[in-house]
Amino acid sequence: MTRQLDEIDRALLRALSADGRRTVRALAKSVDLSEPAVRERIQRLERDGVITGYHAELAPAQVDAGTAAFIALRFDAGRAARDQVEAAIHREPAVLEAHEVAGEDCFWIKVRVASTAALADTLDRIRAIPVIRGTGTTIVLRTVFERPLLSAESTAGAADEAEPAARA
Repeated sequence: MTRQLDEIDRALLRALSADGRRTVRALAKSVDLSEPAVRERIQRLERDGVITGYHAELAPAQVDAGTAAFIALRFDAGRAARDQVEAAIHREPAVLEAHEVAGEDCFWIKVRVASTAALADTLDRIRAIPVIRGTGTTIVLRTVFERPLLSAESTAGAADEAEPAARA
């Protein structure tokens, strides 16, 4: 069983979300704990599945993935159809995210490709999945921002909202 995250855990997660290459020494200094204590906390967060990996942040246009799109998928009802779609989109290298959603659509997926021609090819492959009944595509013109979980920016509003409740 995993224990609840405390403020130190959250501070470490915010720091690692901002810079996954920070040293244990720098992290320890930022939370005013010893290096062994911070190392143990990080290992526990990894072991408990809170930290699932460390990644380099890439510039999409520099790696031939400058065109982003969100694609809504509609497909036959039932687990077998869902499993077939999941397996097919998991194999599709352009798919970065896949979300099962409520409403008319079944899944929303995020793709990144080199061009609109590459997007058309990706759509052709997705539409060829036998159980797919329809798609709807929205092309991203410009990414305003993307934020990691527990970044300083994503938690600032939550802290402001929680403050009035704490006073009550």
